[in-house]
Amino acid sequence: MDNGYVYILINKAFDGLIKIGKTSRTSNERARELSNTSTPYPFIVAFEVFSNNFSEVAKKLHLELADFRVSNNREFFRFPLKKAIKLLIEENSKHQLNQREDRFEAISIFKEMQERFCGELKQNITSIRIVQEREVRVWLEYTIEEKVGDYLVDQTIRRTDLGFIGEKKGDYTFDPKSSILRNREIWLNEFNDYSIAMCTDILKEVEANKICKRMFDKNAGD
Repeated sequence: MDNGYVYILINKAFDGLIKIGKTSRTSNERARELSNTSTPYPFIVAFEVFSNNFSEVAKKLHLELADFRVSNNREFFRFPLKKAIKLLIEENSKHQLNQREDRFEAISIFKEMQERFCGELKQNITSIRIVQEREVRVWLEYTIEEKVGDYLVDQTIRRTDLGFIGEKKGDYTFDPKSSILRNREIWLNEFNDYSIAMCTDILKEVEANKICKRMFDKNAGD
């Protein structure tokens, strides 16, 4: 089997461009390698899928977007990120072997959370993602990085299973049978600040308490 990840990276230094590639390790490792080159900003993993035929999936996606490729010897494309994610999901689904590992998808919501909770996120969070095993589970995942000495970096990755959120068992707010794009939309547009403060620990404690107090005061005044 040709197992590995197909990823879509973004970088503030390359406005309007996305990088589509593959790796047999992890997408974050690849992004870190590229960030250690001459780019002024780090590469961010906007989306990734695990595939049992990752070389073929990446190849087909490159062919699909050939007209949008910036250079024949580079993996950069001037193409909308959301459309590229949909194309990658569709292409990967054609190569699924009905195995759990082949249903792994992850999409970044870090930028949106930074903008929404400016200064209120826990210190040293470097990534926030919706991670999904289709038809099995949906997580919120965040990564904290802390420097140790001059060049070492400790990394802590924590996942919160979102299956407990819902009115009753089996009635999930974040349904693992839905597309990851739909679950991302629910998180960003339908899940309010109070719900995020109560269901996750991505916020600083003092800020989470403020959000909860505002909700309590609002309900008390109604």
